[in-house]
Amino acid sequence: SSAKPVHLSVAEIINGDRFWQSDYRLAFLKDEPCLRICDRVMHQRSIEKSVEIIKDDYIAHWVVDGIPASTTFINDDGVSGPKKYYIPGFSLGYEQDGDAYINNHVMIVIRFHKESDDQEKYSIVGVEVYPKSVKEAVCPGATRGYEHFKLDPHQEEQLVPFTYSIYWREDPDLEHKDRWKMYIDPSTIDENGNIIQASSKNTAIHWVSLINSFVVLSFVSIIVAFVLMTTFRSNLASESASEFGQVAQSSFTPPVFLNLLSILTGSGIQFIFTLLGSGLLSFVFFRNTFGQQTTIFSAVIAVLIIGGFFAGFSSIQLFKLFSTSSGELNLKKTIIISSLSGSALITLSLIVVVIANALVFDSDSPRSFKFGTFMCLFLIYVVLQIPISVIGGIISKNFNLLTKLLVKKMPDFVSSSVPLKKASNKPLPASSSRNYPFYLKLPFSLLILGICPCSIVFIESRFLYVALLVERASTSYFMYGFIISAAILLLVVMVEIGIIATYLRLLNVGSQVNWQWWTFLTCSFSIWIYLVPLSIYHLIFKMKLLDSGSPVLYMVYTTILNTVVSIACGSLALWSATMFVYAVVYSAGTKED
Repeated sequence: SSAKPVHLSVAEIINGDRFWQSDYRLAFLKDEPCLRICDRVMHQRSIEKSVEIIKDDYIAHWVVDGIPASTTFINDDGVSGPKKYYIPGFSLGYEQDGDAYINNHVMIVIRFHKESDDQEKYSIVGVEVYPKSVKEAVCPGATRGYEHFKLDPHQEEQLVPFTYSIYWREDPDLEHKDRWKMYIDPSTIDENGNIIQASSKNTAIHWVSLINSFVVLSFVSIIVAFVLMTTFRSNLASESASEFGQVAQSSFTPPVFLNLLSILTGSGIQFIFTLLGSGLLSFVFFRNTFGQQTTIFSAVIAVLIIGGFFAGFSSIQLFKLFSTSSGELNLKKTIIISSLSGSALITLSLIVVVIANALVFDSDSPRSFKFGTFMCLFLIYVVLQIPISVIGGIISKNFNLLTKLLVKKMPDFVSSSVPLKKASNKPLPASSSRNYPFYLKLPFSLLILGICPCSIVFIESRFLYVALLVERASTSYFMYGFIISAAILLLVVMVEIGIIATYLRLLNVGSQVNWQWWTFLTCSFSIWIYLVPLSIYHLIFKMKLLDSGSPVLYMVYTTILNTVVSIACGSLALWSATMFVYAVVYSAGTKED
């Protein structure tokens, strides 16, 4: 064989794609009724392996001019008449009466379209493959009276002839820009090739999930509205700050491990930007994901790299907000914190994936992590991700976000980027830890706070988990609309939960030390403890993984996804809680003035 590997883009390598040149030769507009490509001597081990994969319904994948060679089906719904559609790939063979027959002949029909604006310009709009099993080295054409080639695993070797035919046919109705519309998801057809209504059923499920999410959001929003009205009305109605306002004034104390907290929140902000940015791009520009996976993946990588800027920016903002003095943040610390916030989470995830793939490595699996993939990610990490994160951190060092948002006259104790505690005439409310309300105790707070976010992502999580190991051939663009809608609703709910959790914590606990960590960890783990069992449930009851390596990779990938989502939710909750406390302090200080 003269086949050679095809050079791939960075996105194709990271996505696990592996392409090789084929020995099949195509000459444009030149029909070839019969060509003999080779005679393959198959030894017993190869025969046994071929029988196994044929019985397991494996398919072959070819790509011609960027579109897949496909199996053709005709569907007649009785209303609009017969309609042709494509399913990517074609079968390697078939099983009959317990025996396996190999498809050693293919008839290739290439559909092309002559462009209306340029009659000399042609474009390929479809590649149809009709595989056949032929015992002799002949091309059967449209005939049926020929003997099929049966693989015999008991023989030491078999000589298998491979032949093919090529026909070029013009399709005047299908333009180049519409060629992907011919392809459909294999999961939407039955064993006979008839289209089933699974897609409409899935769509209905997504709509129900979206409505449920709006109900949950409305419920949480009512609680937040009550908290805000109670807090700010008390501040404005009383001569001095309200009870919560007094607590909030003493809440801007530096937490322990502030550097680590800043790095984690910066990483969470980066993921939020990546999720929303890539989701919106996919929804707006990619109406059919089939054939666009590499482009979408390239967009995700680009958005992730750009998100490093916001990671560095937000991490330095948080550090400045809670540090004891402005002198703590020098240029060296700025570079370290911002670079780690934009790359630490990616690095840890990469290390875990590499270790997992080393334990279950299978060179034939497209989901296994190759050395080339690792090198691509490493270069992206060093050359692009770290510098962009550092740039965001350096800009943030000289920019105060909250004082820009609250542009009116600030109280004296929040006039700088580092709020100082101001004494109050009234004693701060205090309560013993033994008298905490039960909902503030860790096990109960995690379970209670995680119910609402989990109810929003419960339905959509299945599609995300399946996508980690299974690539759907075609996904309607509105599916991205459902996913991005669920993500936005989840983020809004986490903003509100951060406010509620912090309000209850500061109001009921006398000490305000490390409330930032409490808010971040509680809001992060509250959704994490729901997502992990959910991913295990999908693995046991929904996924059909036959080999031993795929479940390991699935758990590694889902755990990383769950952890990243949890950190993002905790980061957003902490920022919303911080701005809430900052606004309460502002209103209390304004009243005192």
